[in-house]
Amino acid sequence: MEKTNKILLNKTRTYNSVNVNSQIQIDIENTSKPIPLNDIDTTVSQFEQFEKERRESTIYRFYGQVTPIISNPLFNDNIKISENENPILPPVSKKIFSSDIFETDGWIGFYNDELDETALEFNDNKSALCEFIPFDPGYDRLRILDSDGIPNYLFKITYPFESKDISLIRNSSKTLKDGIPIIEKFVIELNGRKYVGFKTAINHGLSANDEISLLNFNDNTPNNTLSLNQITYRVFKLGNQTNDLKFRTFIVDVDPIDIDITADSTIKRIVQDKPSRYYVRRFKSLTSAATGDTGGVYYKDYDIYPAAFGTSYYNDKVAAFNFKKDVDVRGLTDNLGRPLSELYFTTIKNDSDTDITSINSQYWLNQQSGLPAQFKDRFWTRIVAGYETENNVNINYNVKSFGDPTYNGNTYYTNIDESDETFDGDIVEYNPSELVERRLELVHHRVNTIYREHLNDINSDFKDKKEGYVYKPFKKIQIREFANYINPIVDLQSLIDKYNITSDVEIEQLRKSFRVPSYATEISPNVYKWRDLLEIGRVDTTGGGVDYPFESGAHYININNRFFFQRQDPPCEYDIVTEEFTLGATAPAGNDEKFGNYLTDPTFLNYSILLQSLYLINNTDDSTNPTNGELVFNTNNTIGIDTLTTILAALDLKDTTGYYRWSGSQWEKVSFSLDGVGTALDIMNYNGIYPIPIEVTSVDFYGEYELGKRDIAGGCIDLSLLKEKDIDDVC
Repeated sequence: MEKTNKILLNKTRTYNSVNVNSQIQIDIENTSKPIPLNDIDTTVSQFEQFEKERRESTIYRFYGQVTPIISNPLFNDNIKISENENPILPPVSKKIFSSDIFETDGWIGFYNDELDETALEFNDNKSALCEFIPFDPGYDRLRILDSDGIPNYLFKITYPFESKDISLIRNSSKTLKDGIPIIEKFVIELNGRKYVGFKTAINHGLSANDEISLLNFNDNTPNNTLSLNQITYRVFKLGNQTNDLKFRTFIVDVDPIDIDITADSTIKRIVQDKPSRYYVRRFKSLTSAATGDTGGVYYKDYDIYPAAFGTSYYNDKVAAFNFKKDVDVRGLTDNLGRPLSELYFTTIKNDSDTDITSINSQYWLNQQSGLPAQFKDRFWTRIVAGYETENNVNINYNVKSFGDPTYNGNTYYTNIDESDETFDGDIVEYNPSELVERRLELVHHRVNTIYREHLNDINSDFKDKKEGYVYKPFKKIQIREFANYINPIVDLQSLIDKYNITSDVEIEQLRKSFRVPSYATEISPNVYKWRDLLEIGRVDTTGGGVDYPFESGAHYININNRFFFQRQDPPCEYDIVTEEFTLGATAPAGNDEKFGNYLTDPTFLNYSILLQSLYLINNTDDSTNPTNGELVFNTNNTIGIDTLTTILAALDLKDTTGYYRWSGSQWEKVSFSLDGVGTALDIMNYNGIYPIPIEVTSVDFYGEYELGKRDIAGGCIDLSLLKEKDIDDVC
């Protein structure tokens, strides 16, 4: 091999140079390494990797369907709205007669008797005539799905983030944190013994044999032998004398004469000497609202569309939805500082639920134009919230009582809007010994139309109709679950004292070594207990736990929600009301208008003509000395029907029963109608000298609260006892 390089020594440079050794420090760096020639095999468990990713993921994706039960028994008015012939003037309306008001699948409206020229162009005879049209609010404002593209309800995902205290009882110094209020004492007799019973303002959450403390009661015994503030009592049984109202009443083995309630009387459940805490949970939204092109507020976080083949029993369309935005709960804690185990699918009624330029919208805005600014441009009132409490004037937050003047001084959650990010929610009980929240009362939202709520301000001839709609906004989604057991108490303080640990860092390391979670309850300094938060897919001994699909780094949860949009106080009682008055030229002014109002009132049943009943032998019988134009009813009730038939047949005559008018020389048979068709007398426009006495029968529906006139009965009334109508009479 040929050398091309030579080493040049120092002595070859100059004659006096000396060869020496030199050392140079060289750093050798290498950024690559050779690939090993041997094979490397690693076994990876797909299941273990899946479980690891599922445990670590805090991202959720929600989809599902909403099955609605919705109708419009609380409509604004029984009218048909149409365009004005003059396009610059507001829309006009026509009253629908009571006889033409129908119910179809729970919706109240009328069958259109006017041809739809547009439908006829497409040879659609069915929709061209006799199309059912609901009164406002109708399909476009109430259905989960409608055709105008503007949502009637807004969907949110919320979670409980904090708690608050409220005053359930008016004029009481005690609040919810002081216990569940007692509003009534009663006596119950069992097997010859008398026991004392109590009724609570809300659900008490008790069971038989539960231990309770009786707070702020009057002890009527000598020397206060009941020791109410020192000892606890057992719940003997639930319910009243008839074994009803078990969620609101309970019995204690105390002589009724020995104890009385006060305005501040409350109870608390006791578990292992620990009293329960009572409070209201507040919810915060994890999804946000955006302003739409229509000026209304709607969500872009989800899509909503008709579910395939989905209709309810009442033909309401089932809506399917899916949230397009992932919900990440990492780092979020609930109102107790624990990792989230519950989310809530939240439904809020949207005020901006239709096109404000539509004919119907313009009509109602015109009707409300004289109202104050905060009302006139809205169709729906602001949302009010509360609970289904006992009916007692001293109880706040009774959602069914809102609008009843007797309850005007009571407190409610008010001024709620669909754009809000936080909402007041349920009433819960939490006991430190159990470490579990128990829901006692669910919150309800209440809305009414501005027109009904302020009808008297719009038209002083009518009273306000204060009954509104209520619904439950929150549907629980269980994303994790706490174990059914409580971990053994971990006493770190004993170790701290034993080894004289004073460093906070060392104490925190001690917590981690014993796997004390951040949400553990500290029952005394450095002494903890807690319930394990079960991993997804893990099930405890009682079957508790959750398991749902996991894909692409996210948990998929299906929500199946049944949404009820129902009446605030359905009237379950009624009275039959009659009124007599006359029609004609000599009748008092306004009677004809009164009669017309009755005929168009939804509560109208029927009317009767109360003319004098006579027995006319023939059409020239003037034995009664009739005056010209006199109206009578010819009756044959003085003769048995068989005898009358025989006489008429023998004389070759027909039955002469009916209404007659004296023309001056003879009786002429007449008939009556409401439209004057043919030769019938038009009662609506009757102006004859001889008065026609009328008896009008209507029905007065009433519920538990004074909420104004009710146009439609509650589902608890058997309407067949009142009136039946046949659609063939209309279409």
